[in-house]
Amino acid sequence: MAAYVSFATNTAAAQAALLAITGANNFQWLKVCNIYTRFCIQCGGALSCGLVASILMSVISSISAYNLFRHYSSKEFLVFKPLR
Repeated sequence: MAAYVSFATNTAAAQAALLAITGANNFQWLKVCNIYTRFCIQCGGALSCGLVASILMSVISSISAYNLFRHYSSKEFLVFKPLR
């Protein structure tokens, strides 16, 4: 669940950053990155670190779930029956 929450917050931040880069003409919002370039560089670095953290967290969660279910699953789980 933590991996999903981390991915969702990172995706929401990426959408806000995209709006800061492109602006919105309908709302008359300016492109923030034209004014504050260092802010946009730091946001890009933070988003890339958050994306890497989300990917690593999902990999670690998958390994942990595999090890947990490997020990506690039945031996007949997903075993094919012989043909007669």
